[in-house]
Amino acid sequence: MDKEEAFKQLKRMNAKKILLQIPDGLKPQAFDIFNYFASDFNVIVSSSSFYGACDIGNREIYEGVDCIVQLGHTEIPNINYPLPVIFIEYYYNTIEIDDSTFDVLKSDGINKIGLLSSVQYYNEMLYIKDRLERNGFSVYVGKNDGRLKYPGQVLGCNFSTAHSVSLYVDAFLLISTGLFHGIGVQLSSDDRDVYILDLNDKKIHNIRHDTDIFLKKRYARMERALNAKRFCVVVDTKIGQYRMKIANEIYEKLKALNKNVIMTSADNINPADFENFMCDAIIFTGCPRVPIDDEEKFKMPVLTPTEFDLIFGFKKSKRYVMDEIVSVDKQEENKNTETKGINA
Repeated sequence: MDKEEAFKQLKRMNAKKILLQIPDGLKPQAFDIFNYFASDFNVIVSSSSFYGACDIGNREIYEGVDCIVQLGHTEIPNINYPLPVIFIEYYYNTIEIDDSTFDVLKSDGINKIGLLSSVQYYNEMLYIKDRLERNGFSVYVGKNDGRLKYPGQVLGCNFSTAHSVSLYVDAFLLISTGLFHGIGVQLSSDDRDVYILDLNDKKIHNIRHDTDIFLKKRYARMERALNAKRFCVVVDTKIGQYRMKIANEIYEKLKALNKNVIMTSADNINPADFENFMCDAIIFTGCPRVPIDDEEKFKMPVLTPTEFDLIFGFKKSKRYVMDEIVSVDKQEENKNTETKGINA
């Protein structure tokens, strides 16, 4: 959906007050975006950072508005939002690729390719699919589960499109930025090689070496947690990351291991807050990217639920797999009742 269609949708909803969520990369355009919608609606722009369709902010942020308009992301279909949310998707322009770009795949003996992308590169993925097929490759675009909107789409917390075709392909080609999505695909796809198409230099790179480095770092963190005595289990309160059931299961497992453990909640996990708890390790049940992307910010090891199960022997398999979010728990609604404060 583009801005014009979002505007029409708001008019059809008879919306009066809207909350705009603008990602950091688009905030330089905030004045233009605000003025576009403010011509007909009462608009407030959230200054807070947010991390995708899983994160529409806390209730006090959006209470009193008729609709949230979030830019730069696509919806997560299986989330039940507490009010209407309109997503304005942004796609990068298609960059043409020379056929010689695919020579590295041919020289590595790759014939059957699983094709994936983050949503911003979705149009590029469709273009690359056509070019690969013209060059004689068999291309598989994986089926999405309920957390993803499009076939072939990947999120940092969901690689279901890779799972669905991993048995049929020789390798995966991912169109995205950075390594996180690619490493996640490699660790979630029966150890198939993963190549990333870097659109900056228009070259394809095999990331197996990067995955090996990643695993060494994560196992080092996990080993440190194995000797920890005081644990914080963290429930992320974001609507699309709320996994209370998993947090409770981990809490009970830690108690059975005779560990000293507390349950905590956080919207944005802050290293200083957990240093004040004086815990030895954290098990974070929200976005899997937090323990990995932010690992250097924390003095103590921060593990995902799957890493916890692996290092403490709750998994039969000893193979490392990336934590994924398939679905989340429903958050309880606040009751509209007035209560007085109680002095203890």
